[in-house]
Amino acid sequence: MTEKAERKGLDLPERVRHSLASAVRERGVQARMVSTQGRESMRPPQGHVVVAATREEIEGIRGPALIVRRLEFYKTRYGPVVRLALSLYPQSRSGEPFSAATLLNVSQVSGDAALTGLGRQNTLFVHFYQAEDDDLSYAFSKELSNAPEQRREAKKILKMARDAYTETPEERRGFRWAVGLAEKQFELPVPVPEDEA
Repeated sequence: MTEKAERKGLDLPERVRHSLASAVRERGVQARMVSTQGRESMRPPQGHVVVAATREEIEGIRGPALIVRRLEFYKTRYGPVVRLALSLYPQSRSGEPFSAATLLNVSQVSGDAALTGLGRQNTLFVHFYQAEDDDLSYAFSKELSNAPEQRREAKKILKMARDAYTETPEERRGFRWAVGLAEKQFELPVPVPEDEA
């Protein structure tokens, strides 16, 4: 996957757009962490979050908003699960925040690279797409600061996840089974920290 200008979203492959649009129709809001790199770039890949939802949901969160996120680590008998959860609190409306989450599998290159990016990059772009007619159309992007403490936390979680994967006996490893155990603890929305409330 290659980078376009941040204000235009990502140049998502057709199969990814169709898959996400179908998932939105069947299960609601979807999020994926992806790593991108310019074709001629020597820089390391950069992690981005892609969020897909219905047109109505996306239109409801345009404008100024507080976005809070949490990187979570779960150790299970089948291996580690890392979850990036985020909630968007629009300033223009009250009620429930808009929330999404994505899972990172460190046993796959894509999941490991995305988590590695979170431990290195200073900013994190979240790209919002609206799903309609089995495809996605770009809506807008938000740029989030990835502060030093967040980068340190990502590096710590990456090490914990790699260690947990190595420690899990090969015959017992199974990401779907691990998610099945971990998801009992998943919660949304991500609460606003007390110092920002």
